Amino acid sequence: MHNVIPDEKIEAARCDMAVVLRLTARFDLHEGIDNHFSYACGDGTFLLNRWGVHWSKMKRSDILRVDGNGDIVTGKGEIETTSFMIHEAFHRLCPNATAVYHTHMPYATAIACTNPGRLEPISQNALRYYGKIAYEDLYEGLANDRAEGERLAGAAGDNIIVMLKNHGVMVSGPSIGIAFNDLYFLERAAKVQILAQQSGAELAMVPHEVAARTAEQIAEIDDDKETHYQVLKEILLAEEPDTTE
Repeated sequence: MHNVIPDEKIEAARCDMAVVLRLTARFDLHEGIDNHFSYACGDGTFLLNRWGVHWSKMKRSDILRVDGNGDIVTGKGEIETTSFMIHEAFHRLCPNATAVYHTHMPYATAIACTNPGRLEPISQNALRYYGKIAYEDLYEGLANDRAEGERLAGAAGDNIIVMLKNHGVMVSGPSIGIAFNDLYFLERAAKVQILAQQSGAELAMVPHEVAARTAEQIAEIDDDKETHYQVLKEILLAEEPDTTE
């Protein structure tokens, strides 16, 4: 169970959700009005972006608070069926998944569309995720029911990322900023891998011992991850102050 978050912090989180959605559009990690981000409020409800708004135009008022039955508690608008089924299951079954982001971002999804479809330990950014990625290797169509959402959430275990075969990725984290940082650098790592593979040269794998130690080192700098998000947030809000409306 997540810790219950006070209402004033929920309102701040609605703004942060709008910010990360706009940032996701800026960095071309989005698909227009599709895909979905969520944030657990700790009482069985969670924040979810409403359907039908382009991510580059998301506002605080477009972030809805939804309960476990799919009813809207705060805000107005519609939610897309698969977004509810996937995120409700992740927040219920994965206690460490406070923020949960689902995208079809191109380079990470490209890896998920290959065999064996693994993020290889070939770059420092890839080592951020060494031993922290689960792979769901069976695609079974849209997550239109609770069973499919639970199947995807069950694949996560204690991992912060799930690579979904033929589909995309799920990225989760303890805060909105940290989860965004991991989403951002996952795509950077995937891009480097795709470019390296296109060269035709053999991939230079980092040995297990070094990869594991580096992953531990990076895991200790969550404050830096929050700083990255805060810097990007300041830039975006200065240029697009209507995000907070």
